Amino acid sequence: MSSRRFLSLFEKMTSKRQTLLGVGPMSQRIVDETIGLANELKKPIALIPSRRQIECRELGGGYVNNWDTSSFAKYVRGKDVGEYVFLSRDHSGPWQFNELDSFGNVLTHQDAIKQAKLSLVTDINNGFDLLHIDPSPSLKFGLKESDVEHDIVELIDVCHKIKTNNPPLFEVGADEQSMTPDLPSLAGLKLERILDSLKSEGLPSPLFYVLQTGTKVKELRNVGSFASYLPTQGMLSASFQIPEIIEVCNRYKVYLKEHNADYLPDESLAWHRRFGIPAANVAPEFGVSETKALLSAARSNGQSWFVDDFSEHVVSKLKWKKWLVESSNATLEDKVLIAGHYHFSDLEIVDSIAKLENNLLKRNFDLDFYIRSKLRNSLSRYLREFGYYE
Repeated sequence: MSSRRFLSLFEKMTSKRQTLLGVGPMSQRIVDETIGLANELKKPIALIPSRRQIECRELGGGYVNNWDTSSFAKYVRGKDVGEYVFLSRDHSGPWQFNELDSFGNVLTHQDAIKQAKLSLVTDINNGFDLLHIDPSPSLKFGLKESDVEHDIVELIDVCHKIKTNNPPLFEVGADEQSMTPDLPSLAGLKLERILDSLKSEGLPSPLFYVLQTGTKVKELRNVGSFASYLPTQGMLSASFQIPEIIEVCNRYKVYLKEHNADYLPDESLAWHRRFGIPAANVAPEFGVSETKALLSAARSNGQSWFVDDFSEHVVSKLKWKKWLVESSNATLEDKVLIAGHYHFSDLEIVDSIAKLENNLLKRNFDLDFYIRSKLRNSLSRYLREFGYYE
């Protein structure tokens, strides 16, 4: 999909107060079902790979399906016959792929920026439609907010200079995910500084601005204030602040982009259209849905060996640790569900899933069909509440 075609389709959605869904490509099956649904409904859905999920070959690729940027883009474009899938890079910037060099030392800012530029140039050369410029990890390595804003301008400048038939659109926003919405006054000042800097350099304004709406994913739930009617940490609930945040975005002629909408109840998802939230990203929940389906199929068909092997492998790799809340009560099962999707492409897991699939075929159980049906249900919940079926 070209960025021009996307804008046309997206503006039709916003005119009806429908919310664009961004889907994390946690596996090949999730990518396939996203493409299939977008083409069936003839409405745009964004695929939003992070750099850790999909990265250029020069930097080692990502963890999803052994794809690099080029092979991922080629796969999506080959299956997206109606051109309804929007390739949208999520969280590109310094230290967003790796934090350490090959010797185990923290990357310098110069080297981290160099890697980010290489990644972005590769995205553009492979036809990505939108690039989220997010240098926020710089803050934990001693840089200041002004440095982050400078990096946003520098990275957009690099992208803007590349000659292409499909110039990318941009998304900015460099805050850590928060349990509570951004203060509209501070958000406006930050956005104004970024827009002024871009304008002074003759660079395009972003299409989307990422702001906190009170969504934050931890473990297997959304711990933010979006779904709460009560104040969180002494702040007003989302229902008071989101309309003001949207007004800030309208004032500066950008669209609000929400991240971390995973696990919200249907009622909260329906409120996205009532508030007028133009776009929202969901990622971990879909990976968890696939892992749940995989384990459920194994258990219900007497394949406990797979559950044991898969669980032992996932827990030993420790990818679940960053998702735990303080003083967590997460069970072993929780940890497997949280991190299972990180390991779908690990060689021993690929072999185990192939063995499981063969065993289930002997029982006339189609594992692939079962998993895909569960993923469709998970995706369709968001599409329904965001207005895709109208």
